[in-house]
Amino acid sequence: MVLGQIKRAIRKYQLSKVRFGKLGTGVEIQPHYSFQKPENIFIEDYVYIGPHAFISGLGGIKIFRGVIIGPRVKIYSANHVFRNARAIPYDETLDERPVEIHENVWIGGDVIIVPGAIIGEGVIVGAGSVVSGKIPPYSIIAGNPAKVISTRDEEHYQELKAKDLVYFKLKKEGNLERNRVT
Repeated sequence: MVLGQIKRAIRKYQLSKVRFGKLGTGVEIQPHYSFQKPENIFIEDYVYIGPHAFISGLGGIKIFRGVIIGPRVKIYSANHVFRNARAIPYDETLDERPVEIHENVWIGGDVIIVPGAIIGEGVIVGAGSVVSGKIPPYSIIAGNPAKVISTRDEEHYQELKAKDLVYFKLKKEGNLERNRVT
């Protein structure tokens, strides 16, 4: 018990040294993270970022309220320019394009999000997917490149949202019971 509290205190202290553009309340970032240009990373309330996350804020990143990010996720907001470059395979010029991850998105483990991706509200991203472009709200996506494979029940989603039943908020407040589906 005491060892766990010490580890959490050390993580909290280390994270306090990272200068984000914004870091909301109730945010939890697991260990072994790596942030580039954290001043360009804006994280709203009740966001969970799993272990071994790599988030490059070169082009700007916005992570909205209630997002859950699984382990080993990589988010890029800039890439090298290779077309008409002055060197090969690319030159020093960066193509910076912001990434947006809207409210209550669930991103599975080992996902890669590339520059310019806009993930709509309530989207579920399957593990191992590579996400680019604009993803419509309430979509369920998977694959490389990620494609829409299904959609969420938008009416049910809106009912939960209207009651502010955001998973990580409820968990932080201790208002969840573990249930098993058999």
